[in-house]
Amino acid sequence: MAARPHTTRQYFISIQKWRSLIALIACIVTLLFSLIAIGSSLVKYARNGWAIADLFRYFTTLANMITALAASFLIPFAINGIRKKRFVTPKWLSMLHYTGTVSTTLILVFALVFILPFDPEFAIGGSNFFLHIVCPIAVLISYELVESKHVYSRKDLLVCLLPIFCYSLVYLVMVVLIGEERGGWEDLYMLNTFVPAYVSLPLVWLLALAIALGIRFVANRLNRRRQNQLTAAWKADAEPVEINIEIYGLGRFYGLHGDRNDLSVPLDILESLAGNYAMPLDNLIKVYMKGLLDGIKDRDRQAR
Repeated sequence: MAARPHTTRQYFISIQKWRSLIALIACIVTLLFSLIAIGSSLVKYARNGWAIADLFRYFTTLANMITALAASFLIPFAINGIRKKRFVTPKWLSMLHYTGTVSTTLILVFALVFILPFDPEFAIGGSNFFLHIVCPIAVLISYELVESKHVYSRKDLLVCLLPIFCYSLVYLVMVVLIGEERGGWEDLYMLNTFVPAYVSLPLVWLLALAIALGIRFVANRLNRRRQNQLTAAWKADAEPVEINIEIYGLGRFYGLHGDRNDLSVPLDILESLAGNYAMPLDNLIKVYMKGLLDGIKDRDRQAR
């Protein structure tokens, strides 16, 4: 069976380049929308004569701060991915992005389901339409476009819900235990208006958990789809020699053109191939490293 090293190798490189470009655009959009949301909140605070501490009164502002922080950290990785044809992010950054997305999506669902029927103006009126609807949707879409590598455990789910849980406890203290008449907060989200807060808050936690599970489910489905793209260029009955030729060529390409001080093994690609074609992962890594080293040697010879 004839091997097709050049075609498949270019296919891999093209996927990685476009993946980085999409991530860059999505992160810029996320950062822009989040900053606009935060800016709108600041204008509102200034008009009301509130102090800086009042920034933390609305969960909308906090959620967009988390998202803006994650997007700003992700942009350099996306730029680096375009340059190296490899978009890779650390787990902690992916978790931060996940946390911000869950938080903003909770705002969207809460505004539509719980606030809109009782107070349409606060839910989607004026600038709140942008804050509660447009921004969360933009963040959710961009997240699903960017994240595809990390799989979140149950512990990760609990970690991403910490901002929601902590805010709800502060809200409970300021609204219920202290109360607006004693210098606390107004019941902005009506969590103690129709039913006691000790009933509504657990329901909010369950809703947040359901949202986190839903986002994780979609992200994992997209991850599997993207992983399938990595092997779609090969025939289902591809011979091991074809796989080895492609992996060697991929390693040699990065050895020739990559930053030699920041080279890495593309485990996502190698693990996918090992699983789909029942090949030992350690052998694929050796083949890739052989190509990488040969590429570095060829580059050194060309530089002389």
